[in-house]
Amino acid sequence: MPTLKRIVRLSLPGLAGIIALCGCATVHVYDYYAFGDSITYGDLLPDRSQAYPYLVANAENTLVRNYANSGDQACDIIPRQIFPNGEIPPQTKRVVSSILIGTSDASNRGAGSYDQVFLQCHLAAVSWQAIPAEYKVLVGSTGFEAFGPGRLESFATSPIWTTQGAGSGVSFEVDLKGPGAIYVWPIIDDTSDAAYSSSIDGVTAGAANVRTNPVMATANGTQRSLGFLRFGGLPAGRHVIAFTQTSSGSDGVSILGVSAVSGMDKSNLPIVLVGTVPLQLHPGQSCCCIPSNDQPCLSFNNDIQTGVNLLAGDGLDVRLFDTRNFMFAASAEMSDSVQPNTLGHKELANAVKSVWPAN
Repeated sequence: MPTLKRIVRLSLPGLAGIIALCGCATVHVYDYYAFGDSITYGDLLPDRSQAYPYLVANAENTLVRNYANSGDQACDIIPRQIFPNGEIPPQTKRVVSSILIGTSDASNRGAGSYDQVFLQCHLAAVSWQAIPAEYKVLVGSTGFEAFGPGRLESFATSPIWTTQGAGSGVSFEVDLKGPGAIYVWPIIDDTSDAAYSSSIDGVTAGAANVRTNPVMATANGTQRSLGFLRFGGLPAGRHVIAFTQTSSGSDGVSILGVSAVSGMDKSNLPIVLVGTVPLQLHPGQSCCCIPSNDQPCLSFNNDIQTGVNLLAGDGLDVRLFDTRNFMFAASAEMSDSVQPNTLGHKELANAVKSVWPAN
């Protein structure tokens, strides 16, 4: 009988990730997508295959696509990582995503008023990956209608409808299988002065601006991203949620789509593993994300925990992995003050594996 060989196929940048055969028949259960910043990308490692997503994939005998970009912030995840790669997980495909973001947000923007921008973009990315395509009502699909002047556009390869004047808008019809919530993914834009109101079944539900306050203005240049709105406490049945431009002028309102979140079968949902902002090493300094001065990272970690609790409470399969229970940013774990070395990445991999689903 021929001897089976252990085969390892390493990912090259931009290509499919890593698959390992353990010397026996391997069953490929999940596809794994990793999103994040320079830590997930694997900056300063001798070989990117030593970054934690590849270590997880090797341990779990699966494939990984590592879409992380150095310096990315929460508002970069959708327009620079998820949408350009066409990631809309279907119910028929078992997908695990990991999202580890916040280090660049903390260093570039700090805590305070920016927390709400971080939380909105973080919720948008996590919820998008956690809800299968079959549960989304997007522009152009059954249940979508536009009223008043507007135009069909594209946002990072996804179609959006943009209003063109006060009183114009869009509506989406969704079906809640039981009491639950409706999620909305609006476009947020640093350059827009547009404002809009929302209504559910003809009753005003709220108002919002297209531009966030403060603006997102990421270090990697993102000024337009995906926001997140949640309308909870809704009864079962059919609902029509509408968005109407209330401002005048040429700046319009763009809504990508909505989702009815209730009665979902967790066994068929995508799984999203959400990481906390890791500790850093700054010898002799009173800096950031270190035990003696952990603001603003603790603030963003509170946002991350809040988001995970919210989405998991709505029935989505969203799980927190606490990097700080595994990687402590000791000198033996770090390449520099921010980037973990090979040992640090092994410990980050252990953090991800601690919440990895059983086959």
